[in-house]
Amino acid sequence: MLKIIIRKSILKRAMPATHVPDSISCFLLQKFRGKALNACIILSVLLFSMPCSSFEKPTKNISWHISALKAAYHQKKDLYIARGNVLITGGATRLSADYAEFSNTTKNVLASGHVLLISGSDTITCDSLRLNLATKLGTIYRGTIFIKENHFYLKGNKIQKTGKATYLSNKASITSCSGDNPDWKITGSNVKVTIEGYGFARNVTLWAKKAPVFYTPFFVFPGKRKRQTGLLVPKASFSARKGIEYEQPLFWAISRNSDATIYSDYMGKRGLKLGLEYRYVLDDGSQGTFFYNFLHDRKIDDGTSATDDFSYSETPLRTNRDRYWLRMKNDQNLGAGWKAKLDLDIVSDADYLHEFSDGYTGFNKTKRYFDHTFGRSLDDYDDTTRKNSLNINKIWSNNSLNMTVDWYDNIIARRLNQKDTTLQTLPSIEFYKAKQQVSKTPFYFDLNSEYRDFYRKDTDTDTSMINGQRADFHPRIYVPFMIKDYLSVDPSAGARETIWYSDDFKDSSGKKDSFNHRETYDLDLKLSTEISKVFSPDNGFAEKIKHEFIPEIEYQYVPNVHQNDFPYFDSLDRIEKQNTITWTVINRFTSRRKNPAATKDNENKSSINQYLYREFAWIKLYQSFDINMENSGAPRPFSDIFADSEFYLSDSLSLIADASWSPYDNQFNSCNAGLNLKDKRGDTLYSEYRYTRAITESVFTRFDMVLTQNINAWISYEKNILDNQRIETMTGFVFHRKCWSVSLTYDDKPDNKSFAFMVTLSGLGGFGTK
Repeated sequence: MLKIIIRKSILKRAMPATHVPDSISCFLLQKFRGKALNACIILSVLLFSMPCSSFEKPTKNISWHISALKAAYHQKKDLYIARGNVLITGGATRLSADYAEFSNTTKNVLASGHVLLISGSDTITCDSLRLNLATKLGTIYRGTIFIKENHFYLKGNKIQKTGKATYLSNKASITSCSGDNPDWKITGSNVKVTIEGYGFARNVTLWAKKAPVFYTPFFVFPGKRKRQTGLLVPKASFSARKGIEYEQPLFWAISRNSDATIYSDYMGKRGLKLGLEYRYVLDDGSQGTFFYNFLHDRKIDDGTSATDDFSYSETPLRTNRDRYWLRMKNDQNLGAGWKAKLDLDIVSDADYLHEFSDGYTGFNKTKRYFDHTFGRSLDDYDDTTRKNSLNINKIWSNNSLNMTVDWYDNIIARRLNQKDTTLQTLPSIEFYKAKQQVSKTPFYFDLNSEYRDFYRKDTDTDTSMINGQRADFHPRIYVPFMIKDYLSVDPSAGARETIWYSDDFKDSSGKKDSFNHRETYDLDLKLSTEISKVFSPDNGFAEKIKHEFIPEIEYQYVPNVHQNDFPYFDSLDRIEKQNTITWTVINRFTSRRKNPAATKDNENKSSINQYLYREFAWIKLYQSFDINMENSGAPRPFSDIFADSEFYLSDSLSLIADASWSPYDNQFNSCNAGLNLKDKRGDTLYSEYRYTRAITESVFTRFDMVLTQNINAWISYEKNILDNQRIETMTGFVFHRKCWSVSLTYDDKPDNKSFAFMVTLSGLGGFGTK
């Protein structure tokens, strides 16, 4: 094809300068003046300094290029007409069609015939459209708009783009499924969709293929790609305790680094429970979350048969109607290496966490959130003495300082106005110096020290429920050395000084003594060695396996010190005498295999990250022998044999287990094991066994199965073997497609059975009942 380039100077000679578009270059087979060309041409138009569309960031200079098989230019209208394989491009916008008219003055485009418009990450396909390429406002006829981020398809005979990110249609359908016959779609009238906002529609029908399954006169759905203020998916349920329950959260995007959720939880039998969750993040080490719920309860527990349905046998009577739960966790960088942590947990009554364990603001979800976000949990739901704490700390390379205030809220004493002798720590100061060498000597040194101020709201000197203070200093000297490079010897000696002060303390003779002190010492000698060997199985599991065998013997001695005439606040006030020998054997197994993703260093002609190393097994066995018990003729000077182990044989199989075995009874005193097994198809088996002799024995197992490409099923079972009581059995299945899923769950407990059904539509969320 012969291409003749007519530059701007040539066009000036061919037409008046006042009609020459700015910065135009044309590729032609022949000159023309307002007449269509029948030959194949390529027409390119470059228009500079045009505002960018709403789909892309503003750019000062945008070039528009037009190519087609046939084209014409109307000088008076400054209008380009193109036919056949029309392509208009500029910035992040690409428009193709069979026919197009483009105004160089207004930047309006009229396109028809197999129209495809790609702007940013969104796509429009239609029969025809009228659009302004500068503002991106216009009308799409018999077309579909695909919003990639949400994977939304908006389809209608006439769709107007009325704003920067707003679409309006008198009648349209919405789906997140691809294809001409989607698995589900929503049709409605007066449809309005705002990207980063919400969609609204009237007279809405939900279709499964071609069958209508649900109707609502008004429907709101999210059209968001980013966090934004608005309603979240509600929850609805029914129970004997609460009646019909509807929980509606409202999300509030306060600022870039803070947000809140307001909860309205209506319970037919109990009233309206309101909740607030506030979250903020200041930097990597500074964040916090505050929760608060309040309910004026219609029901109480006064011990009569009429209130049996609203009581719990393990808690005292509840006569209060105003019920609340405040909890908070906060991490804060204070600067210069100082950090602070605040934990609050205050609940109105002992029944509250039993009753409100589920839901958006229930105990279970709050506990999981705190565990995941802050790495700190909550006391168990049935714990009636709940911990509140403020900690300020700083960590140096070899030292650390912790200052803590602990307050334990005794719910029962507070509710029943009883005497509260709960021990509080207001405050504690702990300083720890890590083991380090003393100058260039063979000696090493570490230090544990603390100061605590103990406080009780109510004291009782006759039962040693007193207030007081305690300081404890425990330095230790180590002299480690090697014998012939294979035997490690680590002797150490520690000295301990403990001082108490209490105006309320009386010794065993009833004499008051404000100051008390205790001096003691302890000795430790540790012998260990390490034997290792490398095996070369050279199989699919590993190229090399290293086995490390570490035997260790430790002797510990603490003398017997008379301590009965000292105050007692916690276990540190009574240090037990010790004269024990402990043997330990540790086995470590590490695999090495070639890294398929290794990269080559061309300069040094070697590979980077050539091998992958993994410690796939770790086993520790240990037992103690008490010399004092042996000398006194006690029948069992040997402790249990303890075992701890971890196995990670592959990405599909792992096992963590610990146990203690009595050498005298020849049976286990405890055994705990967790097994996780997964195959390549995705089937997963998790089983957990917990056993403590004469106390508890239970088993929990869950099996997840991939039945087909679209169907998953699962079953779980938990039983208290010791009491021969089934705790819970659950089963369910999930049918999932690319754009929707359905789940059914059956939960069977001895005192409650429930059935849950949930439908999830991709991009819109889920709804269902329980």
